[in-house]
Amino acid sequence: MTTPELDVSLRRGEALLHEDLITPLHHHDESHNRLLATVDGTTRVVTPPQANELVTTLRPNQRIDDPAVAHAPGGPRVGRRGLFRGSLIGLGGLLAASSAPRYSFAADTGRDLLVCVFLRGGFDGLAAIGLPDDSYYNNLRGSARVSDSTGFSLTSKYVMNKNFNALKGIWNDNQLAVVLGSGHPDVQRSHFEDQDLCERAAKANVRSGWIGRHIASSSTASGTFRAITIGDRVVLSLATNAYQSLAMSSVDTFRLNSAWNDKDKLVRDLGTVYADAGGELATQAKATLDAVTSMNTIREQTYNPANGADYPDSNWGRGLKDIARLAKADLGMEVACIDYGGWDMHQNIGTPGGGQFANLASDFAKGIAAFRTDLGSRWNSVTVVTMSEFGRRVEVNGDGGTDHGHGNLMFLMGGGVNGGKVYGTMPTLSPDNLVAGDVPITTDYRQPLAEVVSRRLKNDKLTEVFPGFSPGEALGVA
Repeated sequence: MTTPELDVSLRRGEALLHEDLITPLHHHDESHNRLLATVDGTTRVVTPPQANELVTTLRPNQRIDDPAVAHAPGGPRVGRRGLFRGSLIGLGGLLAASSAPRYSFAADTGRDLLVCVFLRGGFDGLAAIGLPDDSYYNNLRGSARVSDSTGFSLTSKYVMNKNFNALKGIWNDNQLAVVLGSGHPDVQRSHFEDQDLCERAAKANVRSGWIGRHIASSSTASGTFRAITIGDRVVLSLATNAYQSLAMSSVDTFRLNSAWNDKDKLVRDLGTVYADAGGELATQAKATLDAVTSMNTIREQTYNPANGADYPDSNWGRGLKDIARLAKADLGMEVACIDYGGWDMHQNIGTPGGGQFANLASDFAKGIAAFRTDLGSRWNSVTVVTMSEFGRRVEVNGDGGTDHGHGNLMFLMGGGVNGGKVYGTMPTLSPDNLVAGDVPITTDYRQPLAEVVSRRLKNDKLTEVFPGFSPGEALGVA
């Protein structure tokens, strides 16, 4: 089959009838809307009008052409006949900006809210935590090393880069733990492969994510807001066939995305259409539309962080503020995932006194500190975990950066974390103790995650959440 020329604009939204041909890229800014079109196994990026033309060319008899839709009094009205012709347009097509949530609110579970932070790019644990008494570390790191004078003491052996100073209060309150030598034992030093590996936390043939399996195995509760991603797409960690999770770039951009101008009227009309359908479809549609209405209410209210919390003016700071905003709205949110990228510093990592790493570290720490302050007593039922695809090599390269490595570290924070401690092991960084110049992986990252899942998230089905992994002796981090 030859792919037709895509040069005619048709009615917006019709292409989403055909999910096998057209897939949304989940952009939430309408000026950047793009879709993926797949024909004969070849995928290309197209605009919404181009996607509609492709569908019309390949399937000319499967379109919504009900005149009642286009010419209803008072503007376009969704007719049941048009809505259900060929296949369901569903709420997924109309709620493209929210990754098609299907349900509404989950019941309160008593479990912690898990905030999973993926530090994409390969976080440099040795730029965060220094070993001042290790001569190998000092020599190989040079000016990028963290010393007693450029960090604050965690233990007699370890110091934390001073750019994380905003976390010092959390550490002192025993609500921040550091796990050294963490990582996946099958790390390949490949961003994409290792990110997928860490987010699946299972063999490559397992396509679901570890948090998705947790949500699926922990209860049968349904809720649009059980698990969300702050970002343009749902992260792989949340992948599962058991439910459909939600992605939003921000609370303020979460809205009904359609060709109808009167979106309040559209919500009412959709409610009527699906109510006529009856059964489970009507129940799901009502719940989804209720969620849209609730989010509209949240968005329309000015949000003022509590307790003087001062979030950094960055995507990271705004993302954490949105998570706090949703947590306080009591929508039944159990998991919030958020990425923080930019850690792949092959050049000019800088020093604790300034540079790329220092800037990101300061932003990260200030965001977490503001998040904790904003949540107030809710922080006691929140657990924050960080992960990254791999660590960095011990020796700084010739460009003043660090290259892909193996072992790394994890941060765990929250009111229920057994913090103020450093877990795991870090050997002296002599050549004999390294893995081809890398920090060795001494703690499988699934070990602390398993403790969080079982103790803070109250899910003892660890063989389902982490297939093929048997937890060892507990670290005691959660």
